[in-house]
Amino acid sequence: MKHIVSYSGGKDSTAMLLMMIEKNMPIDDIVFADTGLEFPEMYPYLEKVEKYIGREITRIKPLLTYEDYFYRRYKRGGKIGKTYGFPCMNGAWCNSHLKVYPLRKYEKTLGKHISYIGYAADEPKRYKRLKEYQKALLYEWGITENQCLKYLEEKNLLNPLYKKFRRLGCWCCHNQSKSDLRILRKDYPDLWEKLLQYDKDSPVKFKINKTVHDFKEEFDMEDKQATIFD
Repeated sequence: MKHIVSYSGGKDSTAMLLMMIEKNMPIDDIVFADTGLEFPEMYPYLEKVEKYIGREITRIKPLLTYEDYFYRRYKRGGKIGKTYGFPCMNGAWCNSHLKVYPLRKYEKTLGKHISYIGYAADEPKRYKRLKEYQKALLYEWGITENQCLKYLEEKNLLNPLYKKFRRLGCWCCHNQSKSDLRILRKDYPDLWEKLLQYDKDSPVKFKINKTVHDFKEEFDMEDKQATIFD
């Protein structure tokens, strides 16, 4: 039976990983699903964690990139010939194609194993969805998200992205909040411009009733108003 840590680079999975090491628990592999859509700070952070724990984190990458899927064309059905565009809000293809499927493919090579997931004690709904071979140690230990945050701060091992974002995810995620999009626009202008280009090319709106350009107009107006009142 192999013991695999499903690692995201976020506070919960990092805290769980370090606590498992402190408890001398068996860990055969640490697996990170690299979608290719991480913010640039993520990769040096992974290297920092690797240096701290003294072992490598396995990067699992999808066969095709986000752009490959985004510009793919439907071959059948009512949308034949049209590009996929942004993932739909319900049943998004991005998570399945860029994370779930590559991880499942990798897991098949492991044989019988336990996958450790970083669900904290204040995530009961997520805990209830765990599969038989998955374990959420933080939940079982009664450790909350806030406790994970403080634990990593004390070790100087908190992902620097938490200085900007409350939750981490892909830079182009359609589920991110308006405040996260403001940060993307301000701190990552190249990625913001790429998202605007995707918006032009997508037959599907970024959010159910809103495009990225709608947000751009809103943010531009906020800038103008701020200038007037300064």
